[in-house]
Amino acid sequence: MKNLNRNMLYILSESGYSKYLLLPKTNTLDLPIKVMQFGEGNFLRAFVDSLIQMANDKDIFKGKVIVIQPIHEGRADAINASNGIFTHIARGIHQGQPKEEIRIVGSIDKALKAYGQWDDVLEEAKDPNIKIVVSNTTEAGIAISPDDRFDDNPPHSFPAKVTRLLYERYKTLGKDKGKLIFIPCELIDRNGDVLKECVIKLCHKFDLEKEFIDWVDKECTFCCSLVDRIVTGYPQDEIEELTKRLGYVDNNLVVSELFHLWVIEGPSFVKDIFPLHEAGLNVIFTEDITPYRTRKVRILNGGHTSTVTLAYAAGLNYVKEMVEHPIIGAYLKDLLFEEVVPTVPGNKSEISAFAQEVLERFKNPYIKHALLDITLNSTSKLAVRVIPSLLDFYSTTGKLPNRLLLSVAGYLRFYKITRTDGKYFYGTRDNGEEYPIRDDKEILEFMKSIWDAPDASFGIRQCRSIVEKALSHPKLEAEGLLKVPEMIDKISLYLHDLLNKGAVESVRSVINS
Repeated sequence: MKNLNRNMLYILSESGYSKYLLLPKTNTLDLPIKVMQFGEGNFLRAFVDSLIQMANDKDIFKGKVIVIQPIHEGRADAINASNGIFTHIARGIHQGQPKEEIRIVGSIDKALKAYGQWDDVLEEAKDPNIKIVVSNTTEAGIAISPDDRFDDNPPHSFPAKVTRLLYERYKTLGKDKGKLIFIPCELIDRNGDVLKECVIKLCHKFDLEKEFIDWVDKECTFCCSLVDRIVTGYPQDEIEELTKRLGYVDNNLVVSELFHLWVIEGPSFVKDIFPLHEAGLNVIFTEDITPYRTRKVRILNGGHTSTVTLAYAAGLNYVKEMVEHPIIGAYLKDLLFEEVVPTVPGNKSEISAFAQEVLERFKNPYIKHALLDITLNSTSKLAVRVIPSLLDFYSTTGKLPNRLLLSVAGYLRFYKITRTDGKYFYGTRDNGEEYPIRDDKEILEFMKSIWDAPDASFGIRQCRSIVEKALSHPKLEAEGLLKVPEMIDKISLYLHDLLNKGAVESVRSVINS
């Protein structure tokens, strides 16, 4: 069976397989490059690149994407092997009925590697047709490194790469043609502002001309954005059946839910240059992203983070199992509607409707969203997604949010490190099965030191000691919890229960009370 590439598109259009596929219009395959994209992973391809293809098919955007692989390892070679063509399968419930869309996306022109092809990247960056830069370099990507050097090939951090790229455009194209619009997709608050701040700092560190720094500050646009789509990536467990069904091999195939939302905060001209909304896509341009972000982070992301460590300890493996479990599912529903929704500012009926929609998305029968994948970097996620809801609930009601407090205990129980081989760290589920814990190594070493104890009985006093030590770590941003002894007492009690009774019985006790 042949691999998917551009030459296959004509064959597919003439074959019976085309009835399964939404093929890109032929006139969209040779459009000019208008977007530079830092990141080639599953999310950007199933989100940005797929949406751009949909807009191109409606003659709206009329532009392609050049992808930059920002780190040493990645998918650039695989993307180029298929001429940038890949399959995106979107699945979900639409108007009460199951729906599947299989789209071949041809919006990627080519991929370059920052490491090994940096001169080529800078050359492509001089293209005046490129007006938009999108990125997803993970939450840790928008940060300055002490190793950043202007003349490195390439500079170390993503902001340093952006600084060098902007300088090359400025010198080559001038003030007007060189300016860019940045739309970062990293899941951090005010991502555009953070990227701009990093770039300006680096301009000063590199001792670049004041005129250039003023140009970056005033003429380039750094939008804050919010992205929302569950992307599960390559469907390893069903790829054999899909390959037979499609009639070709696609090593870049990616699966997501049907739902998508992209909120972009910026000046009004941004939507004129990047008019995806005109294609009927759920892309919102706004002057204030804050209400959208708070709602999404606390309800959808917070729902995940509050529950996955408990569900995984209990022996569940996927989000759908979690939300349909009679005990864990009831806990999640009560947590969202009784403790999280009240903390989200705005119209409560709209916020409740959003929470209900989130629960329905979690039940998507087509999405096998692994709980263990969601546990990646849970420390930073808990700090952003859960603790603010917990503190806001307590400050506004004066009551303890017991379900959210249990979620903190669930996080600590998940990070109970039982073994390390020096490189990887492992915990153990209630059934004794071992699992990897993935986070910053510094966090993992810290947690290991807390859980290492000669007395392994983990009585209530020892649990309280673990809670106090763990919540003191600055990355958890939990100072507010430590100031409320009643919260520490509850978390300690819940941690004790999780260790001695197991996750299901501990959750049952909380929802029953």
